[in-house]
Amino acid sequence: MSRPPGQARIEAPVVGLTAGLPGGFRCIAEDPDGDALTYAFDWGRAKAEVSLSERVPSGTAGDVAPVFQTKGQFSARCRAVDTHGQLGAWSEYALFEVHPAPPLDDGKRELTVEVFGHGRVTSTPSGIDCTSTCSARFEVGAEVTLSAEPQPGWRFTGLLRCGTERASQVVRVDHNYHCGAGFARREEQAVEWRQTGASYPSDASWGPDGRLLAVLDQRGTRGGLRIWNAGLGQVARIIHQDSTDIRSVSWGPRDEDLAVGLADGRLALIDPATGALHQTWSAHAGPVVGLAWYARGNELASVSHPETGGAEVRFWAASSGTESRAPLRTARTLRKIHWSPDGARVALEMAGEQVEIHNLDPWVQVHEVGHGDSFSWSPDGARYAVGSYRNVRVYETATHELQASWFGPWSVSSRMDWSPTQDWLVIVDLVHSLTVLNVNTGTVVANGTEVPPNPLDALGFSAVRFHPVHDSFVAVARRPASVSTFSVDAQQSRLQRHELVAHSSAINATKWSPAGDRLASAGDDGKVRLWGAAGQALATLDGHEGKSVRALGWDASGARLASGGADGRVCVWDAGTGRLTQPPLQMMQRAQGHTPKVEHVALSPDGRTLASAGATLFLTGSMTSVQVWDVASRTELLNIPETDSPVVALGWTPDSQSLIIVYTHAAWDVWNRSSGVLKRVESAPEILTTAALSPDGTRLACSDRLGVSVLDVGTGAVVAETPMWMRQLSLAWHPDGTRFSGGGAYQLVFDWQVHEHGQLLPSVMGVHDSTVLGASWRGDGEVLTTGGADMALVTWRAR
Repeated sequence: MSRPPGQARIEAPVVGLTAGLPGGFRCIAEDPDGDALTYAFDWGRAKAEVSLSERVPSGTAGDVAPVFQTKGQFSARCRAVDTHGQLGAWSEYALFEVHPAPPLDDGKRELTVEVFGHGRVTSTPSGIDCTSTCSARFEVGAEVTLSAEPQPGWRFTGLLRCGTERASQVVRVDHNYHCGAGFARREEQAVEWRQTGASYPSDASWGPDGRLLAVLDQRGTRGGLRIWNAGLGQVARIIHQDSTDIRSVSWGPRDEDLAVGLADGRLALIDPATGALHQTWSAHAGPVVGLAWYARGNELASVSHPETGGAEVRFWAASSGTESRAPLRTARTLRKIHWSPDGARVALEMAGEQVEIHNLDPWVQVHEVGHGDSFSWSPDGARYAVGSYRNVRVYETATHELQASWFGPWSVSSRMDWSPTQDWLVIVDLVHSLTVLNVNTGTVVANGTEVPPNPLDALGFSAVRFHPVHDSFVAVARRPASVSTFSVDAQQSRLQRHELVAHSSAINATKWSPAGDRLASAGDDGKVRLWGAAGQALATLDGHEGKSVRALGWDASGARLASGGADGRVCVWDAGTGRLTQPPLQMMQRAQGHTPKVEHVALSPDGRTLASAGATLFLTGSMTSVQVWDVASRTELLNIPETDSPVVALGWTPDSQSLIIVYTHAAWDVWNRSSGVLKRVESAPEILTTAALSPDGTRLACSDRLGVSVLDVGTGAVVAETPMWMRQLSLAWHPDGTRFSGGGAYQLVFDWQVHEHGQLLPSVMGVHDSTVLGASWRGDGEVLTTGGADMALVTWRAR
């Protein structure tokens, strides 16, 4: 009986091929019976037709010279066929690249602009003018300015791969360029609700009625505002300035009196509803680091620190932007300015633990208080408080006589505020101590001190502000980042805390329950949070020792949620109680001292079986392992110690019988739970960045370097595809299986409609400020929720 040939070896051209010109490939194998061989070449996505070599003796190479028209990077393989039709094993894949035919060198280079969303891009000098994709040739070295104009209801989000963000771009055409322009629907039209984190929150200011809260947040060198609807616990708007950053904030007596100080020395009044600047003026030569409103008037004080040292305080009529008083200059730097309720005085917190109190009419310094770390006026201005190490002193304003001196559990009093409704002071410090003190008796009304997970790495509270109407306040901490509102229960001597920050670092995964009544989010801060359908916070789940959580998965009932983290743990939670249903499962260590970081989890729809994939990192590389357990008995059902390549997705078929394990090299294993059989399916070789299993378990949505595609789970065949140079990092199917959505490093959130004739039609749903890391459709298919490296959790309307 004839035996099949041995495994083939393929040789591809070392240099790239040119479209339209033949290229040489070679295949060689040996036949154990000495039969002559013909070699078959599979070109993957480069070419549908299989190429056959001439028949040659065993052990002799066969050559082919195919011509390719499609440009890009591809993979090829070959196998031998003997004279009896016996097939040998496929060779390893060989990578090759097809380049476009070079144009005649006319001293010009091509600039191609691809438009995503709805808008128009034009260029100066002329040549580019398009709403989809267009190209023009410019002289080598020409500087081309690209300008973007969004369609009504849309906004320009930035140029992609052109070097800068959020602005028109000057491109120097030294070589052929291919870049993009992003447009997204305006947030008021596109966003159902939004939660957000904070990078480095440093100050906060309530709106006049206490409905909105503005928080100053510094992200790297970029300062911005996050405006929360504190009652709903949701972010109403995030405000940044393209050309400069925001350094200070103060909200005046009216909604429209939201003032910010900018790094370029300007003052600005911002419309909190739209984020637009409705008035700006130049105030200082350097950054504006402090602001304070006169509580009942139209006057605003600003602070800057000149390069020559000390501080400069200037006063402004906010309606006109003109100076209302002579400026004040101090020899020492100024940490905070406080305007008295009657507008007659200002108190200056100075460096060196000094507080200066000045009368304004006429201007004169009337008093100085030593050992002062923080300051606050009483609501009527008749008294003021000065805080220091474990001490608060209360003075009469008219005479500056000491009325009381109280000691408490805080260390250095970094910030404090006087309640407008009670004789209470709230005092916070740099070691996360938080105390509500009765000003008249010195008794502690409530204590909200919490020790952070890593005390040595914490920076403590940077701001505290009482609500203008209620017996509650907000406290802001820089690291770990938190913006927390506290309600005071004086009778029970306790505080009820509500955290406004969704996650204090990147959001890695989002997952709606099948019924759409709960959303789970997971972040680098080690937390899993549960949200209601309208975005209300329900619970915080802590089960991963503060280590990054990267994976989530629900069962079909929505009663159980699985999470996987960098601690190697896989947790199963009761979604109703927020408690673990059992002790966490632990992925097996593959090397001593190296814990696998769980990248993917999948809970079977019937809730009986749990799968996880984890990556173990070494100095020389990494390895990925897969484990599957019976949930009830904790028995291990499958263990793959080392996979062929990293896992990009895990998914169960709806009947809970088959687990799909998808690998980066565009192959997947199908594991049958009943039989234990593991079957391999291979598609055209590519490097996948992410994949998602369709609701019916028959198709995979994938992203690779060539674009986005839909593959048949059973055969690996391409069902639909579209070219795209932006690789996606997360994909999620719509519940009806007709579309899928996701995003990646270029921040845009895309939606692809799957058509029967094999086309994928993309559209833009929204945009993040950074990389999109997680995506999930709600069960009713009306909204998509995405999470990103910008700590934003955004729920987008389908249309």
